[in-house]
Amino acid sequence: MRRIGLVAVLWCVATLSLADTLEVRRSANIYSEPGRDSDVLLHIDPAAEATPYLLTLTESDKTNGYYHVRLRGQTTQGWIYKTLVRRYTGPHPDYVRYKRSLYRHWVDDDGDCQNTRAEVLIRDDDDQRVEFKTSRHCVVKRGTWFDPYTGSTFTSASKIDVDHVVPLKNAHESGGWAWSKDKRRRYANFMEDRHHLLSVNASENRKKGAKGPDEYLPPNQAYHCEYVAIWIKIKQDWELEMTESEGEAVERVLAGCAR
Repeated sequence: MRRIGLVAVLWCVATLSLADTLEVRRSANIYSEPGRDSDVLLHIDPAAEATPYLLTLTESDKTNGYYHVRLRGQTTQGWIYKTLVRRYTGPHPDYVRYKRSLYRHWVDDDGDCQNTRAEVLIRDDDDQRVEFKTSRHCVVKRGTWFDPYTGSTFTSASKIDVDHVVPLKNAHESGGWAWSKDKRRRYANFMEDRHHLLSVNASENRKKGAKGPDEYLPPNQAYHCEYVAIWIKIKQDWELEMTESEGEAVERVLAGCAR
């Protein structure tokens, strides 16, 4: 069984709901306190960003001409001068509703005929002796895969899905809607973190769908701590938000995990 340390959990989980969005329009600093004499937490240059730089407005709203904000993918909070941002109540005007076609997968970037799904199945095969459907070795047919969601082992590739631990729809609604086409494609096929995509039982993956930890946890309870740690790390690495109910569910799981 593959394990990761729970070091990722050291990123404390906020239980803040998504609020109004602020788009940084001009070069700006985020300060630790509402004033230019305080420490600079982050400098933002919108001209250097490929997509709009968005901040989440907290319930504290506005003080002395500054908005109280939460940084993307973090629980860190700070203050930004209100004239440097544009505030949107409700969806950002550039928001695009989720469609699976926005996240192109599975791709074969190296042209070896094995797409991302095949490469993940090969990587995750416990015996490292997969069988292919044809002599071209493009599509995986059989192997040995331990599914951490169910705690069971499967040998037929048709019984296995490659799961985005943070589902595409969840990622989209958590901030991925503002990504470029290339970044969406990269997220959908990302293999640099071996826990970003997992080989799991297909029927269990369909039960999960696009649900977050507030609506779905794997039936294998022994995997809950690791599952939530992976979820947190992906959200942090890709600067994705967590809803209030999502954060509360994560905290409930973490409360029972050994640090």
